[in-house]
Amino acid sequence: MSDFGWPVEREGLERTSSRWWLFLLLGAVSAALGVLLIFDLFTAVRTLALLVAFGLIATGLGELVSAGRYRSTLGMAAGVVLLVAGVVAALWPGITLWVLAVVAGIGLVISGVARIVGALALRVEGWGWLLVGGILSVSVGFLAIAWPDATVLVLGLLLGVRMLFFGISEIAFGLALHDMRGSLQP
Repeated sequence: MSDFGWPVEREGLERTSSRWWLFLLLGAVSAALGVLLIFDLFTAVRTLALLVAFGLIATGLGELVSAGRYRSTLGMAAGVVLLVAGVVAALWPGITLWVLAVVAGIGLVISGVARIVGALALRVEGWGWLLVGGILSVSVGFLAIAWPDATVLVLGLLLGVRMLFFGISEIAFGLALHDMRGSLQP
């Protein structure tokens, strides 16, 4: 694992490995929000819209923090789209489910594609978790777009499952970064 092939990726991993705890913290918060969305499905529409907004914002921040590992601006774009979707949902709590589903779905598809590209391009420690998270994100995003008239309960459940897996993948990546810190030092 000491030779990554590309000096730019090695530099990025060295910088990122010193912030391994951020991935761990972000993963724990995302997983907790995911579990909350999954098990608290009977909250009011307004509360669920705010939880969805916070979930999108947390996921968007996660994409921005980890965008450097994707070797492209796709990760940054995914993070910005998810952040914008979260802010729109937070500022417009009366948003219709259709609009919320489409906005969240687009953000999740872009985020998932960025994770898949990053996982397949770099194949660093934890790349399998990134790939699974990306596939799940794209799947949930397409479901949200194709099924916009679904109830708030279904959207909350789908986003909760996606956030739970995102959180688990970030925790695994943070732990992998922590484990490989020593091997990255020259």
